[in-house]
Amino acid sequence: MTPASLLCSVAIAIVWVGAAGSQAHAQSAEAEALFRDGRGLIKSGKLAPGCDKLAASERLETSIGTLLNLGDCREKLGKLASAWAAFRKAEAMAKRAGGDDKRQAEAGRRAALLEPRLSNLVISVPNRVDGLIVRRDNEPVDEAVWNTPLPVDPGSYAIAAEAPGRSPWRTTIEIAAGASRRVVVIPNLPRAAPAPPTDLVAAAPWPPPRPEMVQRTRAPAPRSTWTATRGVSAAFAVAGAGAAGAGIYFGLRARNFSDSADQRCPGAVCDDPEGLRLNDDAQTAAWRANVLYIAGGAALATAAVLWFVGAPGELAVVPVAAAQRGDHPIGIAMTGSF
Repeated sequence: MTPASLLCSVAIAIVWVGAAGSQAHAQSAEAEALFRDGRGLIKSGKLAPGCDKLAASERLETSIGTLLNLGDCREKLGKLASAWAAFRKAEAMAKRAGGDDKRQAEAGRRAALLEPRLSNLVISVPNRVDGLIVRRDNEPVDEAVWNTPLPVDPGSYAIAAEAPGRSPWRTTIEIAAGASRRVVVIPNLPRAAPAPPTDLVAAAPWPPPRPEMVQRTRAPAPRSTWTATRGVSAAFAVAGAGAAGAGIYFGLRARNFSDSADQRCPGAVCDDPEGLRLNDDAQTAAWRANVLYIAGGAALATAAVLWFVGAPGELAVVPVAAAQRGDHPIGIAMTGSF
């Protein structure tokens, strides 16, 4: 123990002895028992449990002597802000009670010695919103002390803020020992995303459907107008058009050959070899043109039928219920989409 600490302890002892009597121990039996246990633990070097006993005694019944001992114990533990608060409270009690100038002066002196060594925490709230609540270690912080330096013990503190319709915010800070100041700025809380309507939540299936069930309920993909049958139809259409074009070509050649033959042999009987050859060529070209016309027309007709038959959709053949004789249908109907 340093000389200064020894001197302070002797001074406190003198004050307590001078004020002995009913005023020093005017406490309930429970508070008195906790006070004595706390003093005993402190004397044996167990400061933390001794401080807890004194704090419990002070909560049951406040007294100047308990506060002075509690402040001294907390100062030894390094909890300077708590010690300072205990000394100030003891000073105020002694002042209100009157006739206890020595303990009032001692409490004021000890508090004044601690003030330059205190650490302070400032909770800055630049943007205030309706219903804003600020908490320190889950305890609400009164709005009156916002933006005000508050003495705190060294350690870790959780600072949180919340407001109706806003996203909550939280952070943790460390307060070091010594004369320091930490400022925590509460940000402007952003608006929270709106909750889903109650009726939609109630209508949601439970349990959720399995993935394979979800796939079955998806909307069908748009159907394409192009099918395999229509591909064959296009092939027939191309072939038919080619045959028709070739038929036109041979038809024109047949006419040219016929005109040339008529010029060589204008009469009904012809003995000109070249005219006879031209007449044969005209007949051959005409025959080829007729064959190609027929083939092209058939191919185009087949293409048209396949195009309509190959339309997307279902094609069903069902008996015609209205046209039947006895139990046997006598007609069929084709249904589907084209």
